[in-house]
Amino acid sequence: MKIKYIFQFILLNLLLFFVACNKDKYYEGEKDPKKIKGYKNENYYASGEMDSLQAISHITAQKLQEVYDLAILAAENKSNKDIDTLLLSQLQGYFPQEDTIFVSRIVNGLDSLKVKFVKIELDKKSLENFNALHDSIGTVKYKIQFYDKNKKFFTSQDKKANYILKKNPEKFKSEFKFYFSSIGNAEK
Repeated sequence: MKIKYIFQFILLNLLLFFVACNKDKYYEGEKDPKKIKGYKNENYYASGEMDSLQAISHITAQKLQEVYDLAILAAENKSNKDIDTLLLSQLQGYFPQEDTIFVSRIVNGLDSLKVKFVKIELDKKSLENFNALHDSIGTVKYKIQFYDKNKKFFTSQDKKANYILKKNPEKFKSEFKFYFSSIGNAEK
């Protein structure tokens, strides 16, 4: 009789263990298309409370999220040429030249994967070598997590982006303009 209860107890614990381990990750948060349509690569004002590494980390994560959110919206609106053209021009504002290679690569990549939500996680170690000079050029490695239309996680990729952070001394000493010189796959 005791063996029967012990066996049931072990079986129940194993079942709970497998259910707990098989829990899927879901995107937490909301995506407001009206807010995303208003994203522009505007000047950023660094807070006096942040050191340069914190400011760079914050700006980079924010700008990467904006680029990918705009790219998802552009991929969803490929059939509407007016909206598509507007979103693509907004995306191009995150790059210093009118180079559409990175923009089209990001939009087409997200479209082919049927991505509806993304989450960016920066590799903090890749930001440690940042030096605040007049114009700063740096590289950041990050992980991008992809979610489907039901907000269910389905894959992630390691990526690398090169950025240019330009100080704007004409206006305020803490004003920056942020550009990506490239966004692509991380080197193996």
